[in-house]
Amino acid sequence: MTRSPAENALERAELVHLAIELVAIGQPWCENSLDGPARPPEEERIARPIAGQLAQWGFDVELVGRSLTRPNVVARRTFGPGPTIVLNDHLDTYPSGPPSRWSRCAENPYRAVEFDGRLYARGTSDTRANLAALLTAARRITEDPPERGTLIVALTVDEERNGVEGSCYLVDDYGLRCDASITVEPTAWTDGGDAGIALATANTGHALLDITVRGTSSHIWRPDTGANPAAFLAEVLAELITAPVGDWPVSIVGLTAGEPGMAQFTPLTAHARVAAVNIGPEVAAGELLVAFGRRLSARCPTGLDIDVEYAPGPTFVPGTVAVPTSDPLVRSIERAYERVTGQAIRHYTKPAFNDTIRFRHAGIPAVTFGPGDDGWAVYDESISIDTLLIAVEVLEQATRHYLETV
Repeated sequence: MTRSPAENALERAELVHLAIELVAIGQPWCENSLDGPARPPEEERIARPIAGQLAQWGFDVELVGRSLTRPNVVARRTFGPGPTIVLNDHLDTYPSGPPSRWSRCAENPYRAVEFDGRLYARGTSDTRANLAALLTAARRITEDPPERGTLIVALTVDEERNGVEGSCYLVDDYGLRCDASITVEPTAWTDGGDAGIALATANTGHALLDITVRGTSSHIWRPDTGANPAAFLAEVLAELITAPVGDWPVSIVGLTAGEPGMAQFTPLTAHARVAAVNIGPEVAAGELLVAFGRRLSARCPTGLDIDVEYAPGPTFVPGTVAVPTSDPLVRSIERAYERVTGQAIRHYTKPAFNDTIRFRHAGIPAVTFGPGDDGWAVYDESISIDTLLIAVEVLEQATRHYLETV
C-alpha cells in the first residue's frame, strides 16, 4: 500500500510518540543488571498497558510468569489455518547510570529527546523504540488481516539477565511453540555514510566468571614477607586481555581487593569478575570452566591459591546454530528488506544475548532483526527514526509473506 506524504508524516509522528511513551513507562523499575539488579525489577508496570493495547487490536492476551510483578505478555491472534509466527521483544532495560553522565536528556535518561533525526534516552535502542516498531507492525497487520496463520506477540521480562523469568519460562514452563520467531532487537549498522539493518541468523554466547586469589598479608614496608594476591591477579587479568583462553575474549567488569581500615597491609584476597564472550553452540559449561581454571592455575605461584567459578545465577549461555539461509523465515525477511530498501540484507552472527538464543535452544527457527544500533551505548543511547520506519515496513511485509506463503 502506497502512502501519501501526509500519511507518512503522520505515521512518523505516531511512531515517535509511541517510542517516547514506551521509554518512560515503568522506568527505572524495569532496570535489570546481568550481575543482579539494584532493586527487584517490576516489568508489570509496562506489561499491563501494552497488554491492554494489544487486546484493543483484537489479540487474545495473557500475562504469564512466576511473579505477579514480572509478567510476560503473550498475545495471540489467529487469522485462519496456517503457520504461527512470533514477534518478540523484551520489557526490561539495562541501568541508566547517573543522569549527569548523559549529555542528552541529562535531567532524566528516561525522558526521550529528539535531536538531528535520532531519539535519545535509555531504552531507545535496546529496546523500547524497537518495541514501538514491533507494535506498529502488529497493529498494521491486524488492520488489514491476512487470511492465513497466527501471529503471536511475545514480550518478555528478564532479558537483560539471560531470560530465566522470560524466554526460558515461556519455552520451558508455558510451552510457547511456533513455526518461526523474529526478535526485534538491535541489528542496525553504520559503515561510513552507509547504514542499514542486518539479519542475525545466529548468536554467540557468553559467561560471567568469578576469579578469586588468596594469599598471605604483609606490611606495606615488607612486601617480601607475604604473597600479594592483588599483584598476581593484575598480571593474570592483563594476560587474559592480550592472550584469551581459547576463542573467548574477556572484559573485566568488577575488581576488588583489600579491606577498609587495613591500608598498611597487603590484602588476603583479591577478586575479579570477568565476562567471557564469543562462546559457540558446541561449548559446554564445564568445558569453559575447566579451560579457565587450567590456564590460571598453571600461572599461580607458590603461596597463592586461585579459584574460578561462574557468578551466581544463569551466567553461562552457549551460542546458537545458524538458521539456514534457505529457511522460509529468512527468505521472507530478505524479500521484504529488498522491497523496502532496494538493497540485499546483510547476514551475520550477533555477538550478544537476546531471547533468540532461548528460542533457538528450544528448536524454533528464530532470528534477530531490529532498528536499534548494534553498539550498546553506555550513555547517550539513541536510535535513528528513519531506521525505525524502515523496520516497521520490513516487519509487516515479512510477517505477512510468511503467514500467507508457508
